[in-house]
Amino acid sequence: MTFWNAMPKKNALVISVLLAGFFASCDKKATPDTDEKKSAVTSSPYHLIKDAQYVGAQNCRACHEKEFGEWTQSDHHKAMEPANAETVLGDFNDVDFEHFKHRWHFFKKGDEFWVNAEDENGKRQDYKIDYTFGFYPLQQYLIPFPGGRYQALQVCWDSRPKEEGGQRWYHLYPDEEVPPADILHWTRRHFNWNFMCADCHSTNLRKNFDVATDSYDTQWSEMNVSCEACHGPGSEHLKWAALQTPAGAEGKTKNKAVDSTSASLDDGKVKDYLKSKGLVASLKEPTEGAWEINAETGQPQRSIPLESNVQVETCARCHAHRRPLQPKFAAGHAFLDSHSPSILRDNLYHSDGQVDEEVYVYGSFVQSKMHHAGVRCSDCHNPHTMKLQAEGNALCVRCHVADKYNTPAHHFHQLDSAGARCVECHMPTKTYMGVDARRDHSLRIPRPDLTKKLGAPNACNQCHDHADKDLDWTISAFEERWGKSGLRNAHYGELLAAGRRGGPEGMKKLMALATDKTYPGIVRATALAEFAQQPSSPASLAVIESQLEDSDPLVREQAIFGLESTPAPQRVNLIRKMLNDPSRAVRVEAARMLAGARKLLSEAESPAWDRAAAEFIDAQMAMSDRAAGHMRMALFYSDLGNPKKAEAAYRDAVRIEPEAIPPRINLAEMLYQQGRIEESGKEFQAAVTADPGNGVAHESLARYFIRIKQYDKGLAELQKASQLMPEHAATQYFLGVALNSLGRFDEALPALQKAHQLDSSNPEYLIGLATVCRDAGQWELALTYAKKLTALDSQSQSYQQLEAQIRAGGR
Repeated sequence: MTFWNAMPKKNALVISVLLAGFFASCDKKATPDTDEKKSAVTSSPYHLIKDAQYVGAQNCRACHEKEFGEWTQSDHHKAMEPANAETVLGDFNDVDFEHFKHRWHFFKKGDEFWVNAEDENGKRQDYKIDYTFGFYPLQQYLIPFPGGRYQALQVCWDSRPKEEGGQRWYHLYPDEEVPPADILHWTRRHFNWNFMCADCHSTNLRKNFDVATDSYDTQWSEMNVSCEACHGPGSEHLKWAALQTPAGAEGKTKNKAVDSTSASLDDGKVKDYLKSKGLVASLKEPTEGAWEINAETGQPQRSIPLESNVQVETCARCHAHRRPLQPKFAAGHAFLDSHSPSILRDNLYHSDGQVDEEVYVYGSFVQSKMHHAGVRCSDCHNPHTMKLQAEGNALCVRCHVADKYNTPAHHFHQLDSAGARCVECHMPTKTYMGVDARRDHSLRIPRPDLTKKLGAPNACNQCHDHADKDLDWTISAFEERWGKSGLRNAHYGELLAAGRRGGPEGMKKLMALATDKTYPGIVRATALAEFAQQPSSPASLAVIESQLEDSDPLVREQAIFGLESTPAPQRVNLIRKMLNDPSRAVRVEAARMLAGARKLLSEAESPAWDRAAAEFIDAQMAMSDRAAGHMRMALFYSDLGNPKKAEAAYRDAVRIEPEAIPPRINLAEMLYQQGRIEESGKEFQAAVTADPGNGVAHESLARYFIRIKQYDKGLAELQKASQLMPEHAATQYFLGVALNSLGRFDEALPALQKAHQLDSSNPEYLIGLATVCRDAGQWELALTYAKKLTALDSQSQSYQQLEAQIRAGGR
């Protein structure tokens, strides 16, 4: 619905119950993502229609009356509307709402809707509601601010029925005070409509952010999500329709727009129009297949393989967690030509790939067996009403054999109970924004054993959460029905978790996962991205090189990212060809990774480099109203050896987003490296002032003080950083090293030990502990850590030498 997720919250998950058969066992390796499978996708659904313009939904109505009528009843149609008596659902009849002693008063002035609320300084103001935002299960309200901004209130209207707890005002952060100074206050950037959600709630949106004035001139073709948001601009389709529509008695069609455009039709384009119908994207298959039961397997299969993934990619633009690659979306291109989707980062997804943060559905769906079998969004959802094609289990048995799956012999629950519903086991929900329960679309088999191993949720215990039916009970129930081996295949979540713990064995598992094409592309891409956190080796480079040829652009993009820690000459040799990759997302990442080694490219490669570099800058300008875009440009210019442009980009980042700490720290460090020591110190201090509770800012200032030999100040800042980030291993290690260098071994040792406790596979921490204890004469303790170090990699000669040295010294 909207992007306004209550960010720091971990809302309770709801749902039920046991196991299933066909449904996307994401842990099984029966999910073919092979080149042979991909070869079924043969024809491009995208068409180069240069002159297409947006014409509005009303011009679609004459020929598509049924679809138009369905759309008017959809949430897409109600995505954003002018605030009036017909569209506003909330109670504005002089109603007060209070949250942690902060009060909102909702009222009317004639036909207008108003709210009295605190501004960013805590002063109460009357604000006019200009637009409604969303419809169900909640509705938000947009308020105009200076600089072309629109802000969304954090107090929303719960539009669910009263018997479900709705028909009330509520706050998105029910258990947390959000005072005016808080970064999450409704007047601040995290609740800014222009950046956070405008492009997915309107058609042909142009954000039009001006960096110089820090202002917006945001425009759209249609306020809501209309026909052309999915089908692309329709002017040339109207011309095609003119060739198809029989003329009336007076030689005219029923559509004025068709009549006006058909006269300008270039005869030379007739053939192109007949093929593409004048559309930039064909969302229908050339020949639509049907779902039928395979006589051998008893499972559903498409009668004709899909020729493209255009439908899923079209929906993904808004139903995915992603970053834009262009300042203005251009319809008629593959998903990874306009956006770069997030992979299964552990701050977004649970370790087994289930959704955690508000990542929408694309990332989970492309993990599913359903997706790889050719299931599209419209197989389950009516694309115009957005409603399901059927309710309850009737939806699933349209393809799956009811006698096999819609029975207690399969789901082990009474018919018509919650546990007998397919989605309660295979698509558990998580609630976002307080009232919006959204289903995980990976369509997976519940895995309570992974809850025990990885801490990931499982559908069974989201329902069976009673004291007498805990996790152990659920695992026992599984073993009772399927034995101890049962359906507990090695899950890719276990492999990713092992890789993230580090060490040679973890790296081996990542390499095996990255190259195994029986796993979904997004999983393999995630494994490759983890390579960036590990030292490169001939084996890891060989894996990356092989995956740069993968058919999935997401895999290729993340293979490039995995080379982050690789020396420049090796990076260039592997990546240079990717500047000509067919996918924009891949070219953008290649440009970023090659910037520091630009001089190693040949003159013949300059045109490809120039194009990819321009695309990289375009991608950052798409986020120019946030510090992140400017910071990435600053890093890019630094790599290119252009410190003047880098400094300008850093200063833009700080000006646009003063509370952002990373660009301040990077700017300060760059100034220090240039010998501008005093300026550098001011910037480090400014970072602490901007966010006194930011541990990274304090640690960076500490490093500055230590470098200019103001050790007492440095240690004080470092101690503050360790208090603010008690779970950050690197900070604890740095504190321990600093204390030890000042001759305070007794204080240093606990900090070093805590670093090792937090990251037990990190060899640097073990080396530090072993050598510090050795130098302090604590030979027995030093040997303990040296042995642990050797156990991490028994083949390392340097580790073996350190252990032998300590053994000899302790005699």
